Amino acid sequence: MITDNNNNNIPPHTTNELPDSKKQLTEENTTTSDPASNPVATISEQPNHNNGNAKQIIDENTAINHNDEVIDMTVDYEEEEEDDDDDEEEEDDDDDDDEDLDEDIQITGQQQVAVGKNSKNTYPLANDFNHLASKLMKPIPDYPVKDDAHYVWEIKDWNAILKEDKVRSPRFKCGDFEWNILLFPRGNTHNNMISIYMEPHPPLDEHEKPLDENWYVCAQFGLDIWNPQHPDAHLPSQSHHRFSKNETDWGFSSLIEARQLSSVKNPRNQSTTHAILENNQLNITGYVRVIDDSSTGVLWHSLIDYDSKKNAKLVYEIPTDSKSSDVALSLQKIFYLLSSSNDPVGTLELTKSFGWDSSDAFTQHDVQELNRILMDKLETAMKGSSIEGALNDIFVGKMKSYIKCVNVPYESSRVEDFWDIQLNVRGFKNLEQSFQNYIEIEMLEGENKYQAGDEHGYQDAKKGVVFESFPPVLHLQLKRFEYDFMVDDLVKIDDFYEFPDKIDLKPYLDEDLPDDVKNQNWNYKLHGVLVHQGSISNGHYYAMIKPNSHDNTWLRFDDDKVWKVTDTQVFQENYGAADLTQTQLSQMTRAEQQDHMVRRVTSAYMLVYYREVDLEKILPHDDKIINSAIPEHIPKQIAFEIEEHDRLEKARQEALYYTNAKLITTSTFNGQVGFDLALDPTNAKFYDEEWENTACDPTSLKVKKDSKFSSFIEEVGTNFNLNGTDFRLGAVCHRNNQTTRLDVPVSDQWKTATVMDVYFKVFNRKYDELLFYVEELNKDIKNLIQLVDIEEIEPKDFTFEKVFSTIESVGGKTSDVMKFENTDEYSNNLTIFIKYFDPISQEIRGLSHITVAKSDKVGSIVAPVKKLLGFKDDVEVELFEEVSPSKIDKIDIELTFDKHELSSGDIITFQVANPSLLNPSGTFRDAKSYYQFMYSRVHINVRPFKAEIDEEDSDYLAEETNGKDNVVDEDYIVVDEKNDAAAVDDDDKITNEEIQIAKKLSKTFSLWISSEYNYQDLASKIAAHLNCDPSYLRLFILNAQGARYPVRSSHHMSQFFPKVVPANSIIDFEYEILNIPLKDYENLKAVKVHWLSTLLQYQVFEVLVPKNGTIRDVVVKLLHKVNVAEKDLPHIFIWSGVKHKYYELFKFDTPLKVLDETIDLYCGVFPAEVEILTKHDMYKRFVDKEINPDDIDEPGKEEYVVAKQTSDSLNILPAFHFNRKSDIHHSH
Repeated sequence: MITDNNNNNIPPHTTNELPDSKKQLTEENTTTSDPASNPVATISEQPNHNNGNAKQIIDENTAINHNDEVIDMTVDYEEEEEDDDDDEEEEDDDDDDDEDLDEDIQITGQQQVAVGKNSKNTYPLANDFNHLASKLMKPIPDYPVKDDAHYVWEIKDWNAILKEDKVRSPRFKCGDFEWNILLFPRGNTHNNMISIYMEPHPPLDEHEKPLDENWYVCAQFGLDIWNPQHPDAHLPSQSHHRFSKNETDWGFSSLIEARQLSSVKNPRNQSTTHAILENNQLNITGYVRVIDDSSTGVLWHSLIDYDSKKNAKLVYEIPTDSKSSDVALSLQKIFYLLSSSNDPVGTLELTKSFGWDSSDAFTQHDVQELNRILMDKLETAMKGSSIEGALNDIFVGKMKSYIKCVNVPYESSRVEDFWDIQLNVRGFKNLEQSFQNYIEIEMLEGENKYQAGDEHGYQDAKKGVVFESFPPVLHLQLKRFEYDFMVDDLVKIDDFYEFPDKIDLKPYLDEDLPDDVKNQNWNYKLHGVLVHQGSISNGHYYAMIKPNSHDNTWLRFDDDKVWKVTDTQVFQENYGAADLTQTQLSQMTRAEQQDHMVRRVTSAYMLVYYREVDLEKILPHDDKIINSAIPEHIPKQIAFEIEEHDRLEKARQEALYYTNAKLITTSTFNGQVGFDLALDPTNAKFYDEEWENTACDPTSLKVKKDSKFSSFIEEVGTNFNLNGTDFRLGAVCHRNNQTTRLDVPVSDQWKTATVMDVYFKVFNRKYDELLFYVEELNKDIKNLIQLVDIEEIEPKDFTFEKVFSTIESVGGKTSDVMKFENTDEYSNNLTIFIKYFDPISQEIRGLSHITVAKSDKVGSIVAPVKKLLGFKDDVEVELFEEVSPSKIDKIDIELTFDKHELSSGDIITFQVANPSLLNPSGTFRDAKSYYQFMYSRVHINVRPFKAEIDEEDSDYLAEETNGKDNVVDEDYIVVDEKNDAAAVDDDDKITNEEIQIAKKLSKTFSLWISSEYNYQDLASKIAAHLNCDPSYLRLFILNAQGARYPVRSSHHMSQFFPKVVPANSIIDFEYEILNIPLKDYENLKAVKVHWLSTLLQYQVFEVLVPKNGTIRDVVVKLLHKVNVAEKDLPHIFIWSGVKHKYYELFKFDTPLKVLDETIDLYCGVFPAEVEILTKHDMYKRFVDKEINPDDIDEPGKEEYVVAKQTSDSLNILPAFHFNRKSDIHHSH
């Protein structure tokens, strides 16, 4: 098992990339003294190598350098705390050794390879250091070796080592770094699996600090545990890593069970006759090869460099603003961040602009699908702008599909645009063969001849595809994924498939193109390779991009990391690999097998080529032109978002070390108009956000968690300008009855504790807050009445402002007899809070506190409180205890505080006797009714509702703007013609609409009501705001989805509201002002009528008519909603149907009580029908007047004339009634 010494979990993509290694995420920062033994060290040097596999040397996870413009591949930005207890997922099976195994089995990806029964991969002897080093650390292509060394750690007493948790070998030097072996003899999770790691130490300065704070070193390493007497008995393992300040060790967390060291039957022991551990002794050799990565150490971090700069400029030129939420703005922000930010850039905003939710964003999408969505969105955004269609100039080519006859001059062809080309991979060796396959000609001959029209008939023909042109940026999709009918699923094609750095596409152009087109330079250079690593169901994606036209630098983009790569990594490592036989695999070492399997599942699936002649346009050297196109709002918006992110991050960091302490003062208590002492966010029912940052909101101080509580007390004094002896803090706690009350004052022993110690000892952790009352000695009511001259007033002249002014006027003065009394739970004193209900202002507010003895009668506080209020002694008062929001108890002043079971922190509310006499019109008659309202109150928002013309109540609105063009008078004959002058142009319509919206908003208001109101209470409250008669008010309540429900006069609000409605919730109501009382309106019957303008067109209306009315009443109301000329009134025809069949003719004097819910009414102007029916005395006209045929409009006039002439000889038959639904039969 390859891992770090902390066994941390590794991101899945890292596991997929390096099957033989795992990425360490923590820094091992503890030290242990070296063993007492004196090991023998052997250091050797080997010559540099210029070949190798980059995958085996450079960890694919890089980070961002502190330099604003570069990334150092060797600096990891992830800083995690060490956690030696974390379990890490198992990946490499180097540690999966069991003495009972008969075969050495390697599992890589989805394949299982048997290396051979009882066979072992042959390694050189453990003391053949040079050969073993070359076996463990193979050369890496394109990466020279800077230095290599090995070191032998001799352990003379293994049993002594087993007693240690962690042991380090002496250090040895390699590549300017010192190295040591880090050994956990019983495992770093104490699972008796040996854990062993390699650990580097960077060069230090004179202060023992690293010379380079962001140090790193890239190295291959091997670790070999072996028998000193029998070097054929050894256990070699190898890995590679980029070590850094955040990843200071790397190795194997579960190398082998400790007990297996003494066993010969260990399938990974290279000896068949001796155990690794004999005579309590063993050696451990550490091999290190430091790689010189200077050619790949510095990276430019800018997607504008990585992709087509011309495309980036186009994206910047798309018109956007800071309020947009489309793809263009998201991409502009991403491009700008990639060119200016050192942090990885997220794409969530971009995927949201696609319309994807979180599940879509984390679903694996095909790159062609993603590219097409992106291009479609950008094309839409460019429409109507100066750059409309510009994307086509970059990414779109043309291809021609044709069928060309061989023997006659006939050709059928179609030229189409393409954004990308999909090329077959299976059965082809390289890109050129796939292109040939794409344009391959299919012969249509024999029975498959082509029909070339009447002139030529069936002919032999060639069918194929050729290209008319290729775009400057060419996307080639390699069909690595295809459907396999044998397994009925998608499969990945891992076959070996080459693609070139440069390709000439001239051979694939249409031969019939003009010579000036064909003779152009159609060479294309590879600038992008998209890679998939893994299986069809589990894989990892990354990209290789060449950002510049003037050099051959390639960069790898892997999630949020970028680093430089070599040509070998771009080409050879992404060709895929041939499928080997079991025999071929069995001849490989385990490392070679793994390397083959990685190559096998790693392959390019999309290539991006740039046309050679357009390179300077696609990737210009000068970025000034691109930067000049950046919209001004992009940097501003990004700066704002960064500031907001930094602010939130700062708050998050401070939350780790700081906490907020809230402080209630007498002034806070004065501002409180609800329950308890102050605004309380922990009580959702009574917490109203509108009161935030007002006088009733406690003061908040940020305090360090580990600071002394005495320091906090000093800070409170400084904040409120109080001397240390003039105040004390009391803990305010949340009681079980949903109230917040003062509990106990701060004791001296608290002062030496930390703030968090006090929190854990005193407060309920459920609420995550410290809440204190600042008890000011000078504001005790007993002190106030001694030191302040208070003017006597009548209760009707009382104002809270006068009392609050009196309280503040005491300043810092304190009577000589005043002192803080002990009000602990078992003391004889209490601190009581006093409130007063003022019937004039209809409010209850807090006054101050008073300290009393438990044995005192409650009546003892009456005189001091009345004096503070300014009342004379003869003013009678009543007292109530605010036990809880739902329980307000009257107090007998003759009983003691103890008898009333009053405790410190309780609240007593005063009111004058019979307060309603002072304000007979007041909403609240006394303190209890005020409390009851505060307990049941609900916040509502009220706005006007305007019925549309086809709604049932539109005729009964008091306002005149109901959209009616015609009004029928009491004789049912009056008609108002439309006023043509009312027509206005479009601009006037917009203006009028804005005016109507403004009028509607001006009639919108919010207020508090009680859930105990009946309809009359609610209507009266709303009507008072509207200055209208409540009996004419019709109300609707809206649910959270906006559905509207009428409120009837018999309703009670408790039928709509739950028992507990949070104060922050706002319930929406709408109102109409009727022209009749609501109770009369509720006595109306709703009748649905189909108005037929023709037999094929109709509109449904609902009208309200008296329940004891007639059909004539229905027609009258209907005429309020439809446009019927006066001359057409005699021809109004109404009849009924049931289930779209004719049912009955209705005369206008027919009572409505004969209608049931199954009958549908149909009405319209039908002159011929009315004439025939009246002639046969089957119908009466709506308006009885002489008919002039010239007044009837065509085509009804012609039908009327015929009907009048032939009415005596007609037979009348019932017929199916008209219905527009196609699935219902109808006739006339």
